Amino acid sequence: MANPFLAPKRRRIFPRLLAAVVALLAAVAVGVAVESQLGPRAPKTYTPPAAIPLPGASTSQSPTPTPSPSASAALTGALQLVEGTELVNGVRLGYPHSTVGAVSASVEYMRQIGSTLDPDRAAAVGRLVADASWSDAPQQLAQGPTATRKQLGLPTSGQVPASASVVLAPVEYQVRSTTADDATVLLLATYTTSSPGQGISTRMGVYPLDMHWSAGDWHVLAPSDNTNYSNLTAQPDSPDASAKGWQELKH
Repeated sequence: MANPFLAPKRRRIFPRLLAAVVALLAAVAVGVAVESQLGPRAPKTYTPPAAIPLPGASTSQSPTPTPSPSASAALTGALQLVEGTELVNGVRLGYPHSTVGAVSASVEYMRQIGSTLDPDRAAAVGRLVADASWSDAPQQLAQGPTATRKQLGLPTSGQVPASASVVLAPVEYQVRSTTADDATVLLLATYTTSSPGQGISTRMGVYPLDMHWSAGDWHVLAPSDNTNYSNLTAQPDSPDASAKGWQELKH
């Protein structure tokens, strides 16, 4: 026979137990919601400076842009890059005397200039690719890696950690102000930096190069003006990029 005194006690315990379970489930749900909103913790990333220390570089965070000339009709559409016929100290030289040659040379030269943290390497590239009229190119280009090291929190001289790097990769182009021996080439490129403790960061930038044909090859002239092309920054292969005149580079 059931004990009549236990039934009320059980009835009193059950609602309390149910309330505790509901409270626990609610707490778990809140925890899951917070976890979902926060997501996995990403490593701290480094945001490159507004002006990457390269001649004429313009990025999406540059100051208010100035109007830029219209793209030239001399070369449009996807461009198949040609390779320089000579390899000197790791740099491809020897490009054809054509607009395609000028664009191909500019892609190689800018990639070499922008993908090193070694001032001596930047100076060596400058001696190979700069026009004779740009006499202090090695000294000017060597300042880029030094400034970038400082911005990445790296020692400004000597060796850098193996995990520290910068990589500039042109992906699209525009050609402006072309003549038989001169061309202003704009490159839309990704700029990726990596350093210990600051992670990896990638951003888009616009990099102009004034190219001049001399001594049987294309060379880089000293920057001639302060035109800001940051208003042309766009996501590659997008309607916005097409509207701004960017064309595909085929490597």
